[in-house]
Amino acid sequence: MIHAKIGDPTEIQRIDEQLSKAEKKNWYRRLMIIKLSATQQLNVPELGRMFSLSAATVRKYIHTYNKAGLDALIPQSPPGRPGKITHLTQADFDKLFEQTPNEYDRLNTDSRQWTLKLIQRYLLEYHQISVTLPTIYNALRRSGRRTDRSKL
Repeated sequence: MIHAKIGDPTEIQRIDEQLSKAEKKNWYRRLMIIKLSATQQLNVPELGRMFSLSAATVRKYIHTYNKAGLDALIPQSPPGRPGKITHLTQADFDKLFEQTPNEYDRLNTDSRQWTLKLIQRYLLEYHQISVTLPTIYNALRRSGRRTDRSKL
């Protein structure tokens, strides 16, 4: 049986403190696994079922905690290049959509409604950002903008 080994009582207090401040579910889940493993002696399969994780993942969390402590369990941001237009907010899109596409000279269009293709051309012409249509769609969704068909 593998269980988290908590050395001193201040560590339990630290875990409880982190649990109350946890905003991300992954961090909260890891803290709960360590706490339940150490205090209630729940085994790996029980914890896996409780948190819908594989036994290997639960085991990895417990081993990591036992070797390096609580700080080693903090979730890291995923590797990779940051997005090109993830910085655009709903206010940025609102400012863009205040004018129709035909009011932007460099777009060379008669269209009065924005499409993903026109937004793509706008970003390329005015901001020198080359992105795919799904990237624009996802940025609009993330910012809270509607992406369905406009009403006539």
